[in-house]
Amino acid sequence: MDRDVNRRRFLGASTLLIGALAGCGGQPAETPTETPTATPEETPTPTATPEEPTTMMGADVTVRQESGKTVYWVLPGERRLSPTVFGTPDNPRFGSDLLEFRIEQAKQLPDPLSNTIPQLLQDLPSLVAAPEQARASVDDPVAQEKLTQPTLFSDNAQITSGEFEVTYKDRRPYDLPGPVGDTPDDADLTTSFTDPADNEYELQLDHIVQPPIPGYETGGGVMTGAWHHGATGTGSPLMPHLFAYGAFWGVGDVLVNGEVTTEDGFRVIHFMTTQTVRDQDYRLAIDEELPLPTESTIAGRAHHTHGVVLPIRPTADGPVFDPVPTAFELPNGNNQPFIHAMWEQEELVESPFKGEVSG
Repeated sequence: MDRDVNRRRFLGASTLLIGALAGCGGQPAETPTETPTATPEETPTPTATPEEPTTMMGADVTVRQESGKTVYWVLPGERRLSPTVFGTPDNPRFGSDLLEFRIEQAKQLPDPLSNTIPQLLQDLPSLVAAPEQARASVDDPVAQEKLTQPTLFSDNAQITSGEFEVTYKDRRPYDLPGPVGDTPDDADLTTSFTDPADNEYELQLDHIVQPPIPGYETGGGVMTGAWHHGATGTGSPLMPHLFAYGAFWGVGDVLVNGEVTTEDGFRVIHFMTTQTVRDQDYRLAIDEELPLPTESTIAGRAHHTHGVVLPIRPTADGPVFDPVPTAFELPNGNNQPFIHAMWEQEELVESPFKGEVSG
């Protein structure tokens, strides 16, 4: 595959369901005669309070975790659904209606994205929604429903090993139309880690992208001192609404045991350093449970870093669903189709945060 073509005609994305959810969303309705307007459920964006860290334009944020500290490999599993985000069985939100709305919005994008992104949203609806037909009731003190299909937002994880260093280089606080890779934002990433079978992984970031998913606003592909996920419309709503010290969307290669496994094309990489959203039992919190008291988090720290490789491959015609070629075999005999690594004992090496909370 021509990597020069990939640099301009592909998409970045945020966290999402694995391929098992392909087809759970309904079929797209007829293309509207007018471009759809925003619906109320997709628009809420929180405002920073004085206690929250903030950054200035042009901020660099560097985060590092050395080897010998705690790393988790997240396994596929079910996901509890926040009533604040997803509503109730009688009054669902961020479900099939929003999915159809986003598909219609995607049809208004320039060719070829007007074809590829609607298909991607049908294949991977959790980029923007959780269709009602994939939900079931759950016995939980807060959540009323869960997503029954396996996702990368599960509570199931195993301790592995690894290290990383990332620098988020935030140069523009908004996305612009045009080529998705045309942005002054940048990031440096060095990382190595293992899966539960001791296979060794490296990620080679090629460049940053502004994912053209309807509703997303990624600040030029790199954010510092910003909110996303939850009900913000940016990133999968299956991840709780959280504060990110730094986050990026990009594309690059995956190496397993020293060999490039993505020779057929890059995969989408999403890194983010956020407030800690996993408790002492490694449950991923839902919106109603945040913020977690520091003493109740998995490592007793205020922040941690997520490293995700999504099953999305850029092509000359746009992005397509394609599992990440990992080497970790699941109990069903298939290899895990995504990567979700968690670094629980990292440190903010360089940041301009005001009132910064140390780990």
